[in-house]
Amino acid sequence: MFSWEELTAVLAGFYRSMDSVYTQKALQAGFSCQGCDGVKCCTVDLTLHSFMEMFYLKLGCRSLNQAVKTEIGRRCRAVLTAKREDPFGKAYRNSVCVLNLEGQCSVYKYRPMICRLAGIRHVIVRPDGSRVTGPGCSRFEHEVGDDHPLLCIDRTSYYGEMADLEMNVVRVSGQRTRPRTVSETLEEFM
Repeated sequence: MFSWEELTAVLAGFYRSMDSVYTQKALQAGFSCQGCDGVKCCTVDLTLHSFMEMFYLKLGCRSLNQAVKTEIGRRCRAVLTAKREDPFGKAYRNSVCVLNLEGQCSVYKYRPMICRLAGIRHVIVRPDGSRVTGPGCSRFEHEVGDDHPLLCIDRTSYYGEMADLEMNVVRVSGQRTRPRTVSETLEEFM
């Protein structure tokens, strides 16, 4: 069993390891997100599937000043209103993440796993051995893709480690986490 402090430290270490692999792959390819406003990667109300990511995201939001918290709360309400009115409409589907302020993530250090892995091509090996591949962002594909056709990040172990971490949370709390979007996670918190 782990305490919440230990789980938070484990998640922070897990993220550092992931960031290190991402940085290594990006350097190998000569790829950088520098100067990108994040709108392509951040045009989604991302769904979080683990309590730890929701908890860690809230932890990051605690460090923000009140004006930023107020703006994020306003944006959460707007995104969720658009979702309720038309979940398949452009207003919701094209909304930029509520944490992306002026082209930057306001809680970058605390961003979820999928945000840390976005941009570079990926592969996931399923339990049955089949492989699922995904492209990099449009910038990666345009600037790097042809020069490094095999470069990708294997996300398999990351999903497995996150699932193991979540199972520890289930053991400690006695309950499973209901998936929630970033806006849903932060709406009440902000």
